[in-house]
Amino acid sequence: YLDRLETEFATVRASGIGARSVRQYHWGGGTPTQLDLARLERVQAAFEKTFQLEADAEVAIEVDPRVTTRDQVAFLAAHGFNRVSMGVQDFEPAVQKAIKRVQSEDQTRKVVDAAREHGIPSVNIDLIYGLPLQTPKSFEATVERVLDIRPERVALFHYAHVPWLKKHQTALEIDSVPEIDSKFAIFRRAVEQFEAAGYVYIGLDHFAVPEDELAVALKEE
Repeated sequence: YLDRLETEFATVRASGIGARSVRQYHWGGGTPTQLDLARLERVQAAFEKTFQLEADAEVAIEVDPRVTTRDQVAFLAAHGFNRVSMGVQDFEPAVQKAIKRVQSEDQTRKVVDAAREHGIPSVNIDLIYGLPLQTPKSFEATVERVLDIRPERVALFHYAHVPWLKKHQTALEIDSVPEIDSKFAIFRRAVEQFEAAGYVYIGLDHFAVPEDELAVALKEE
């Protein structure tokens, strides 16, 4: 895969497109940090050989706290990454087990702490409501734990069960997902919690601290 990726970078470089400066650079999918440090370095080297970032560029990456190391975070910070996004979904152990994504709060905090220690200014946490075994009370507790971490941004997504598009969803026991009234109660309470903690509701399931550029832009509309 990396051989082919380097070939693609070389093709872009030869085309002259790489002469244009980059304002937004994003590694997505949640899996880039599945690559070890040497492979991350290899991808970044191919990018830097091809493109040049603008001084105020947004440089973002999605990471999986279960596999992300401090060395990887240090490398990203050293190469200009200024936004890190990570999935949490829910901190309740029973829910994590039901969705087959066990990720401790400690694992999440270590990555957030590493990002901040290395000067990455913005952290985003993704949450999902409507998952199996969730209740308004259990998700309220998850939100409180996220508020204690205080990421600069939060994405609060509704779970959409589309196994014909996402094959891994066939493994979920959807009989235990909350009813529609319960889902709405979870969402409504989460909005109350984030707003009470000073977050700005941007819309489209997103919240941001008041000094975040999204919140500033919304205020200036």
